[in-house]
Amino acid sequence: MAADTSHGATAAHQPWLLGSRLRQMRLATGLVLFTYVFTHLLNHALLNISIGAADRALLAQKFVWQGVIGTAFLYSALVIHPSLGLWALYARRQFRWTAAEASQLLLGLSLPAMLANHVAVTRVCYTLYSLNKGYIAELNALWVATPAWGWLQIGVLVVAWTHACIGLFFLLRLRRWWPAAQPLLAAVALLVPALALLGFAAGGRELARALADPAYRVVNLPVGVTGSAAQKASVATLRNWFLVTYAAAIAGVLLARLVRQVASLRRGKMVVRYPEGVRARVPRGVAVLDASRMHEIPHAAVCGGRGRCSTCRVRVLWSAEPLPPPALHERQILDRIGADPEAVRLACQLCPTADLAVVPLIPPEIAGDFVLGRAPRIPGDERFLAAMFIDLRGSAGLAARHMPFDSVFLVGRFITTITRAVVRSGGRPVQFLGDGVLALFGLECSPERACREALAAVRAVEAELAGLAPVFDQEAGLKLRYGIGLHCGRAIVGEIGFGQHVAFTALGETINLAHRLQELARDLDLVAVISEAVFTTAGADPSPYALLEATPRGHGATLLVRTVELGRAEVEVS
Repeated sequence: MAADTSHGATAAHQPWLLGSRLRQMRLATGLVLFTYVFTHLLNHALLNISIGAADRALLAQKFVWQGVIGTAFLYSALVIHPSLGLWALYARRQFRWTAAEASQLLLGLSLPAMLANHVAVTRVCYTLYSLNKGYIAELNALWVATPAWGWLQIGVLVVAWTHACIGLFFLLRLRRWWPAAQPLLAAVALLVPALALLGFAAGGRELARALADPAYRVVNLPVGVTGSAAQKASVATLRNWFLVTYAAAIAGVLLARLVRQVASLRRGKMVVRYPEGVRARVPRGVAVLDASRMHEIPHAAVCGGRGRCSTCRVRVLWSAEPLPPPALHERQILDRIGADPEAVRLACQLCPTADLAVVPLIPPEIAGDFVLGRAPRIPGDERFLAAMFIDLRGSAGLAARHMPFDSVFLVGRFITTITRAVVRSGGRPVQFLGDGVLALFGLECSPERACREALAAVRAVEAELAGLAPVFDQEAGLKLRYGIGLHCGRAIVGEIGFGQHVAFTALGETINLAHRLQELARDLDLVAVISEAVFTTAGADPSPYALLEATPRGHGATLLVRTVELGRAEVEVS
């Protein structure tokens, strides 16, 4: 039975939809907490100047984070983000994490317990008893009175910042600008906590010197600031109950995992088939990516299976039952890469309940480079393209009548010029065929935009080559003549070759027909022959160009095309 993703399902029966929304919520609340931690550490860094400077800046912090909006955002994030961390611990089907993934989870799970005392003596005291503590009260408690709590606070600072930086790394490493920005961001990641820790030490020493004067303690550390013994005991009780509750929550999650494992064994298993006869037998409802991980089958997943990239995507060849349709988040990613959701799915989001066969589309060894733009394209990807062939006329006679160096120089100038025009228009040259170029439009955009960029490239090529024509006339005594064929449709793109000799190319009838249209332009002595489909898809007005019914060589059917003469590549497509 062929794969079918067309049957409907409600959101209540779509656990992958829930997971997508939870990941977005986890990211949003994590960014709120990161902002809070970042501004707090910057405030701590001001202790290197003085306690007074830090306390003055703290007033601005409290205005933001103790206001109605700031408190709502902060308290929501403090509740939701750790809760989603517990959910992630439950949802993960296996524990084969990378070192960074394991560190992020363990650090994140430890943070609520480590932060419990600090939150209790600051935010809880403020909320329950209006104890508005500043740096003097906190430094007295952490540096002078109970240094052990100070060491714990240093640990909290390091753990919280490390956890946040790992999360940002997972988020930002998928951006194309990440390699260039990484050194600067790494410097910030090191400097911010270092300055905060130095400020903590500087502030502690300053306070210790000030407390040598008994009057300073009386004025700056009254009971109305530090809290009474009864208030401290009440807050300590709340802290201890939280720690017990949190420990119970972790135990409950681990118990729930055990119950789910037993239940999955009772529901039965399914088989995920991979190329070359590889099979993975896993419980029904497990994501395809988790199936790969459970059986140690190499599978690309640059974002770690968080649904933020597309490197884990697979082509579904066969399914014993209709597959659940992609949720909105998954569909948006598939639309962005131009993939057909009827056949291509994200392995981290696809949770089948019956046997199926899949083919991972991105080799694990090139996945990271692919996301960052250093790898050309995945093998065997089918998508809508506008294909343009540009060919230099009379190059054979040029080679026969001139020295090899002169011939290579002129052809090289021609290739360089048209390549520049294509790239500026949004296309990508993928093949250099002696004196011609195959350029593709639509590798990273919609069909409409691809065809608009291709039409703009026709004008750009003519404009660029107009400046090159005098060079041909002066150097070779020849009139610069060239031809363009442009067609659009679905094509296969990917790498072909062997070993280190691999080239990125495109295959299919769309590419062949574009080449035939270029030959038709040569036969009719025209600058370009463009299929009517390109104008229709682009939504551009083709009226400036003559309409022609043609039967390109090797193409059995009649095709409607538009012909472009020299100086007439003027259609407006912006």
